[in-house]
Amino acid sequence: MKRRILLGALAALAIGGTGCGREETAPATSTTDAAPAANAPAPAAGGTAITTAELDRVEKAASPYKMALVVKTRNNPFFDPMIKGAEAAAKELGVELEVQAPAQETDKERQFAIVQDLAARGVQAILVTPADSKGIVPALKQAQERGVLVVNLDNRVDPQSAAAAGLALAGYVGADNQEGGRIAGKAMVEALGGKGKVAVLEGIRGTDNAERRKNGFIEAVEGSLEVVARDSAEWDTQKAYAKFQSMLAKNPDIKGLFCANDKMALGAIKAIREAGKQGQIVVIGYDNIPDVRPLLESGEMYATIEQHPDLMGTYGVRMATGTLGGGVPKGREFLVPLELIRGKAPQAGAKP
Repeated sequence: MKRRILLGALAALAIGGTGCGREETAPATSTTDAAPAANAPAPAAGGTAITTAELDRVEKAASPYKMALVVKTRNNPFFDPMIKGAEAAAKELGVELEVQAPAQETDKERQFAIVQDLAARGVQAILVTPADSKGIVPALKQAQERGVLVVNLDNRVDPQSAAAAGLALAGYVGADNQEGGRIAGKAMVEALGGKGKVAVLEGIRGTDNAERRKNGFIEAVEGSLEVVARDSAEWDTQKAYAKFQSMLAKNPDIKGLFCANDKMALGAIKAIREAGKQGQIVVIGYDNIPDVRPLLESGEMYATIEQHPDLMGTYGVRMATGTLGGGVPKGREFLVPLELIRGKAPQAGAKP
C-alpha cells in the first residue's frame, strides 16, 4: 500500500506526537531509547508475531464487514488517534466500523454491556481495549459463541482468565508495556544520576497494562533508585493530584515520579506546583497526549512514552479484515514501536 509508513524508520524518528496521520505539535521534543520496531516484533506470550508487510498485504474486503471498536473511554485523548487510525483503515478496506465507549475509563460494567449489545446485534468483529483485563472475558466469550471475531488492542486480555473461559482471541495489536516501563525507568535513573527517592502513580490495579508498566519501571530502577511510595490513581487526573499531594506530604524528599499515563501526570504536576517544587521533581509520563507537550517544552515534565495508538487502530482493523477474509491466521500478535519523548529543557537536578 502506497500510503503505508515504514515502522522501522518511524521508530528512529524524533517526534513529538507524530505518527500515521497525527499532527506534529511538540517540535521541542526529541526521541531517545526506542523499543524494537513493529516490522520485526518479538512474539509476545501466547501468540505468533506478524509483520507490517503481512498486514499491509491485506486486501480490500470482498463484502463490507461490520466491525466495532470498543475503547475504554473517549474522555482520554490517548484514544483519539486510535479511533482515527481505525476509521481511516476501515474506509480504505471497505468495512463498516462503529466506535463505542463508556463515559468513564473506570466504568468496566458499561464496557461489558456494550460488548454484549454489539454481539447481539450481529457485528462480525469486535476490536476491544479492555478496561478490565479479567472482567471483560465473559462478555468476549459470549461474543465468540455468537461467531464474533475478537481482536484485542492496547491493554491485554488476561491470558489465564481467557484460557479458563475457553476464549480464543483472533489476535492482539498493541505495545510491550513492560518494556515501556523499563524505558521510563532507565530514563529516570539517567535523569537522577543513579540516586534518589522516587514514587509511582499506577493505573487501575489488576489491568495488564498498568501492572506491566509499573513492574517494568521498578525493574529498571532497582539497585539505583529507592521507590518510597506507590499508589493507584486509576488513570485519573484528579485522583493523581490528591494521591501525589499525600505522597509529597509523607515523603518531601521525593526526586522523581513515574506516572503510568499522562492524565495522571497532569494531576501530579498540579500538586508539584502547589507545593512549590517546580524543577525539583523529575516527572515521566506515558502516552504523549497533546496536553503534556507544553509541559515537556517548559521542562515541568522530563519525558513521556509514545506508543502510537494510531497504529494500533490502523493495524487492528487490518488484522480483523485479513482474518475475516482468510488471509491472516488467528492468534497473531503485532507490536507497535515504543519511544521515549524527552522535553527540551531538563528539570533542575536532572542530567543535561
